[in-house]
Amino acid sequence: MDGDGWWWTVVDGDISRVETTGASEKTAMVNQLSCRGVEASNRLAERDLKKMLDYKDTIISQGQSLGVSPALIAAIISRQSRAGTLLKVDGFGQSDNNCFGLMQINKNYHAVKGTAFSKEHVDEGVTIFIQQVKTMRRDKKNWNKEQQLKGALACYIAGDDRVRHLAYEELDSVTPNEDFANDVVARAQWFAHNGF
Repeated sequence: MDGDGWWWTVVDGDISRVETTGASEKTAMVNQLSCRGVEASNRLAERDLKKMLDYKDTIISQGQSLGVSPALIAAIISRQSRAGTLLKVDGFGQSDNNCFGLMQINKNYHAVKGTAFSKEHVDEGVTIFIQQVKTMRRDKKNWNKEQQLKGALACYIAGDDRVRHLAYEELDSVTPNEDFANDVVARAQWFAHNGF
């Protein structure tokens, strides 16, 4: 622990209380769904559940160790790599040769650790997310903890330099399909009620 209490502040953000609009129409269409919003996010999380169970022990142990909801970790993995099903044999993403592993860590910004499905990889991804939470807590002091948590999700995918100046309502304007934070929150809420 670094002494500043990050592990308490991360836990304080209650994923069940984060407002969300869920997956955008574009995300729904890419995934061949006729619905959108929270319903689409729930269906996508449900599609990934069977494969996600392969990593459940790692997700739960890393969540407990680092103070981050396992449901939130599962949701990031679901959105980023569809529980590993969208990875090439070398562990990099099918659609992005720069992003590695379950949590799709960009090799241009981080020295990727472990193998694509390893505890070390999940640890690195969660640690990166925690840093983004700390950034939001520092830069968005007037936001509540749930808003900061959602802001950290936008930072995770878009970088804090693109998110810091945004109003809360604009968070997803810089994320893929303009829905990353909302989709991950909705998936996390689903995973929280389904074993994570």
